[in-house]
Amino acid sequence: TYLCKMKKLLFLFIIIPVISLSQVWNQVSSFIDDGRHHPITFANDNFGYVMSGSYLNDAYKYDKSTDSWSQLQNVPFTGRGYSYGVALADIAYMGFGSTSSGSYPTDWWQYNMNTDSWTQLANFPGDGRNHPAMIITNNKIYVGCGSNGNGNLNDWWEYDILSNSWQQKSDLTANQRHHPFYFGIGNYAYVGFGHGSLPGPGSNPSSNSYIYNDFYRYDPTNDSWLQLADFPSEARVAGTQFSYNGKGYILSGDGDDHGPLSSGEFWEYNPSNDSWNQLTSHPGGAIWAPGNFVIGCDVYFMLGQDWNNNIGLYPLSVYRYKLSNDCGCTDMLAFNYSSLALYDDGSCCYVSGCTDPISLNYDSTACYDDGSCIMPIIGCNDTTAVNFDPNANTTFAFGGALDNTIGNGNYFNGNQHLIFNSYKQCIIKSAIIDSESSNTITFELRDSGGVVIDDTTLTISAGIQKVNLNFNVPVGNDLQLGVSNNSLQTNGLYRNSTGANYPYNIGAAISITQSSASTNPFDYYYFFYNIEVEIKCVSYPDSWDCDSQGNCFDPGTGNGQYNSLISCQNNCIKPSWDCDSQGNCFDPGTGNGQYNNLVSCESECLNVSIIEKKLDGFKIYPNPSDNLFNIEFISEELHDVELRISNSVGKVIYHDFKNNHIGKFSKSIKTDRLPKGIYLMVIKTNKMVINKKLILH
Repeated sequence: TYLCKMKKLLFLFIIIPVISLSQVWNQVSSFIDDGRHHPITFANDNFGYVMSGSYLNDAYKYDKSTDSWSQLQNVPFTGRGYSYGVALADIAYMGFGSTSSGSYPTDWWQYNMNTDSWTQLANFPGDGRNHPAMIITNNKIYVGCGSNGNGNLNDWWEYDILSNSWQQKSDLTANQRHHPFYFGIGNYAYVGFGHGSLPGPGSNPSSNSYIYNDFYRYDPTNDSWLQLADFPSEARVAGTQFSYNGKGYILSGDGDDHGPLSSGEFWEYNPSNDSWNQLTSHPGGAIWAPGNFVIGCDVYFMLGQDWNNNIGLYPLSVYRYKLSNDCGCTDMLAFNYSSLALYDDGSCCYVSGCTDPISLNYDSTACYDDGSCIMPIIGCNDTTAVNFDPNANTTFAFGGALDNTIGNGNYFNGNQHLIFNSYKQCIIKSAIIDSESSNTITFELRDSGGVVIDDTTLTISAGIQKVNLNFNVPVGNDLQLGVSNNSLQTNGLYRNSTGANYPYNIGAAISITQSSASTNPFDYYYFFYNIEVEIKCVSYPDSWDCDSQGNCFDPGTGNGQYNSLISCQNNCIKPSWDCDSQGNCFDPGTGNGQYNNLVSCESECLNVSIIEKKLDGFKIYPNPSDNLFNIEFISEELHDVELRISNSVGKVIYHDFKNNHIGKFSKSIKTDRLPKGIYLMVIKTNKMVINKKLILH
């Protein structure tokens, strides 16, 4: 109420629709102009309307079929605050409230929704007033209660639509009050709650605000009032209300201390047994002086003023709640066909797919989720990398609150941050922020004790923008993502005070668990939206090994003998062989030996001084041969003689040894069972080695 609070427009922030925030409330396209309290709201079967409020004179139309807003011509009367309107079919009626100059007009207007045209009707004959009750039933509109410069009121008036005339009726038989809740059901008008000047039913003895929870029914047929059962919960004021399908509804507002209710409470009244049933609260905190309209089976909740943080903020988010299954898709070919629907509400969906925007296979064209969503698992999917993760299906993912339309909020210039756990070494690559104005800000990644792990200082402009952070995040718990101390003293960053839905899991790499707010840490969300997290593949360091052929190669493990290719090449010498003067093969270590392998060397390396070593008449015949080799020589001295024949791979296939031999040596060796090829014969004595190549064909 105006007398209790001075409201001031603090900011304007245009937002876009997001996905469902709860099981029953869904966010739709946000209001497209200035936020406001006490908007005049009404609807017909297809369109919703918002007019005036907060002393403005503009008008807007919401199209349910396209989920879009458009601006209409301005209202013909002076901009109003605390004014109301009601509708019958395609015609709306509105008036009352006050102007910014403090006057209380009594003009009364008719608006044709089909033609966007206005007609001024008979002026109200009583006192002008702020936020009265206004109820339509049986071609009559009932107006009463409210307040003006003389205080609170409880008078009651009837407007006859057909005769365009006003008539005073019996006063409300209860305390005078303003900003009551009210609605019409059947032939009756229902009024209750509100803010009075004296203590009354439900008022809080600890508060100077006299807020009520009593409830009354007015019967137009005999101009009488009936007191009903008191509301079963906290007294309240300054919310919004409507009726639907034989029941009444009250939504949001202030509690018995004229401060916001603990949540945006939603209650349903059943007149058949005079009882109340609590439904799911709307998203975000309770709102003072909001508006609503009903299209089909859905109520749309919007605007008003958010005082949950003692700063009057003007939310632009619009939320929809389905009141009944009577409306739905009636086409059996559609994915969302409802057998319960009696009326087709235009919601039929013919494209199925993944509707989760953080999934890898998100389909922006899908209107029906088919359960196919694949959640991202960040990691390296390169099998040759050090950090290969067989479970990973992407190297990057986005997460956290995707944008700041999750709830109410404002620009904030204090020192707060997000708290998160990190399960993998990763990189916080970027995020979306919204700055109040241009600024130079140091963004920080800190450990659980507040010690800076990584930071970056960026010059930013006013508004929504992407900032590149590139923070290297270790594995750890309760890490902090924020800004340096006093970075925001002059110009703040946008943060949400309601609507957070922790935890936010980003690609199974990090999980944002809460905010650093000292009170309600799970309601607040600070600064960083649509956070991009990445894990880069890490290759093994280069290393080199030398193979048996003098070639350098990287084993791919980082554990090679050499750290550089040049070092390997300088030390990796291809084996080669030379024959010495004694008939011995050796590797000179230069890679330039006469022979490429030992077998070739040994087959050619003969002792040329056989005679000098007292071994005469040495011969092998026939050579080449097909089945037999004869070996003969004469030893002039006493020798131990060893005879060995090997194949090309070094396997010994024949061996003989004679101890202390002197004189003629003769040996026949059958080879008919050996495969054709080249063989190496080695004869060793005490003083020499004879190598001879044998050819078997």
